[in-house]
Amino acid sequence: MNALLEPLPPHEAQAIEALRAAMDRAGSAFDFAVHRVPAQAGPVGEAHHRAALQGLFESFAAAWPALRFDLGQAVATPLDAQAVMPAAHFPPGWRVDHTRDPARVSWFEWLAQAFDDPPYTLRWCEDPETHAWLFPRFCACTGLMRGEGIEVLDWVGDPERDPGRSEWSDYFEAGKEWWGIWCLTVWNPRHRTLAAMAASTTD
Repeated sequence: MNALLEPLPPHEAQAIEALRAAMDRAGSAFDFAVHRVPAQAGPVGEAHHRAALQGLFESFAAAWPALRFDLGQAVATPLDAQAVMPAAHFPPGWRVDHTRDPARVSWFEWLAQAFDDPPYTLRWCEDPETHAWLFPRFCACTGLMRGEGIEVLDWVGDPERDPGRSEWSDYFEAGKEWWGIWCLTVWNPRHRTLAAMAASTTD
């Protein structure tokens, strides 16, 4: 583990793995990892976010040895944490596209839609109840909670408007075909967690 971060306690790590397994069974396009920032670490800055992202992509590379990534080329952009809303506002099947001016849709709303709408949808959930709690649980585990002083960094941007920002890894090539790409890190000071998440897929 990078000296800037430490593993979660076993019971929290088990809960994270249980969620990741449920998301995998559901056909989710997202993967994520969560670490704890030691209390003695001092101010949390971009280096901590990079450490969390490095860990996530090292896990990807372990699964896909041909994967290329170079975080030295990645540029972080802060996102407006005030856009985060209670995840319960986004029930399964919620969609924002074609209902509002896209320019008025927040990044968090797009995230909620993307989470619920991978290319093959989340139809592989065992039951509707499981489907309903996936996104709220994902937000809770990754620290995407309103009113908790979070900091969110975006590492890829919009591939149509700024395609160069995501060239630091070929992990994102699939999503550029049409579905989209995501790569965020989230610092939650209340829980002292730093999460990294990514998604990139196609049909």
